[in-house]
Amino acid sequence: MEVISFLESVQKGMKDNIYKFCKDGRCSQCGNCCSNLLPMSRKEVAAIHRYVRKNHIKECKHLLPTVKKPYDMTCPFLDTDKSCEKCRIYPVRPEICKQFICDNEQRAKHNRSLLGQTRQIIDVRSEFFNET
Repeated sequence: MEVISFLESVQKGMKDNIYKFCKDGRCSQCGNCCSNLLPMSRKEVAAIHRYVRKNHIKECKHLLPTVKKPYDMTCPFLDTDKSCEKCRIYPVRPEICKQFICDNEQRAKHNRSLLGQTRQIIDVRSEFFNET
């Protein structure tokens, strides 16, 4: 019976987009929330473009080179070489990134509602680094 309740809990968390990567209720800076597909407004996209140009931000790649080109689903602004402050565009990061707390159900619901408010899903790597 215990296994079933655990699986139900995991299933509910997945449905609500809740993941437990926090440490003592605070962000562990693990980068697991840093996705290449993010809901953003046009204003956010424009601000990031300006910041990338002004600061000469380069793309971070997270996969090893292979014969066939893999699709990197990690945010190209996530600098995994750093132990903290890993986001290269932190001052202009999108609202979804500012609001995200991985183990907070209310915040997860708020983040889902952001998608319906003048935001569309952006392929971050393609948008800012012209990759397909």
